[in-house]
Amino acid sequence: MMIKRKKIIGKLAGWGELILLSTFCFFFLFFLMNIVFPLKEKIPYSQQIVASDNTLMYAFLSDDDKWRMLVKSEDINAQLRKAIIYKEDRFFYYHPGVNPVAILRAAFNNIIYRKRTSGASTITMQVARLLYPKDRTYLNKFTEMFRSFQLEWRYSKEEILNLYFNLVPYGGNIEGVKAASLIYFGRKPDKMSLAQIVTLAIIPNRPGTLRPGANSDELIKARNKWLRRMQDDHLFPDALITDALNEPIEAKRTELPKMAPHFSLRMHKQFPDMPIVRTNINLHHQQQLTSIAEKYSKRLFGYGIYNASVMILNNRTHTVDAYLGSADF
Repeated sequence: MMIKRKKIIGKLAGWGELILLSTFCFFFLFFLMNIVFPLKEKIPYSQQIVASDNTLMYAFLSDDDKWRMLVKSEDINAQLRKAIIYKEDRFFYYHPGVNPVAILRAAFNNIIYRKRTSGASTITMQVARLLYPKDRTYLNKFTEMFRSFQLEWRYSKEEILNLYFNLVPYGGNIEGVKAASLIYFGRKPDKMSLAQIVTLAIIPNRPGTLRPGANSDELIKARNKWLRRMQDDHLFPDALITDALNEPIEAKRTELPKMAPHFSLRMHKQFPDMPIVRTNINLHHQQQLTSIAEKYSKRLFGYGIYNASVMILNNRTHTVDAYLGSADF
């Protein structure tokens, strides 16, 4: 009996040594690869020129011709955060970047059904793919997993989630929830209704077929399917989901604001690398000035004067309240 017990203890010790050695090799290899292939994620954002009340006045395409507007954590409301995590990665806060259970389930389904029936990409893995886009092959999947570990090593969960909110695709050259919410709904991300939030949550999986304004019936059908799932899982109050189910989708691609264009162009040239340029422009004064200058310049046509430019300075704060480069840009 004693000999048998010693054999069992010896086997357990052997397994323990093997696990310890494997763990050491994994971390050693990870740190080595991390040095050889460092994480580089310089993201070109669309520059936003905002008024004193943080209202968007003007925006410029990013260097890679995308509408990709920097959004910060405080601009993402709890409903949007909850809906995205529920749909994309329910165990986001519990895994190290890769969900082994989801990978095994996906591999099993893919082998049994001989086709891709289930994905296993976590939010972190999606961020890695968006930062380093590659063809979807098994080799690139391993690269994606390695990048996910790097992201988890460097950033907090909230920072990774915020990267997702900034990079997620919404069809065409629209990326990130802020650009999508402004272009499709004319609202900032923290001002959207639950119906609009769930609409934005489902578009990235099918940005070609679920683009707002292109196929509204299909978009409503997909949105309501996810709303009912959320209702079954008590993600949001029933009354809120009922309102969302009945809300029509009034969304289509629209132009972004183009206010104070001369001033915005000047700021763009002066601060080309700043994602968000916060100004002292008083939007109410700017709109009033534009309207007055347009009417006044028409009265001057008879005198051979065809243009006007005005700048309003605040004597108390010594800041520019309004800036008009011409009566008609």
